[in-house]
Amino acid sequence: MRPEEALVTGYQNVPRSTVRGHNGIDYVYRRRGVAGDRPLVLLHFRGNLNNWDPALVNALALSREVIAFDKVGVGASSGSVLPPPTPSLPKSSSR
Repeated sequence: MRPEEALVTGYQNVPRSTVRGHNGIDYVYRRRGVAGDRPLVLLHFRGNLNNWDPALVNALALSREVIAFDKVGVGASSGSVLPPPTPSLPKSSSR
């Protein structure tokens, strides 16, 4: 995004994008701000990329690129938040 666009387009208006990881998961993200050497990646522990306060993201994006994404199985990203099932354990023998 060009610097002048970073000042006009608010976080809430930035379209979502998708990228497929090597693990086959489709990750959904929003990228805003001025691209540089080190983007700021926002990690959510409760919620999804739509839960970020646009005022905060807009302020951060004035000086650097900000990337917010949905983790595996959260929001619009694919996959499951649950671990894969484990094979059943053998019953212990009683003596």
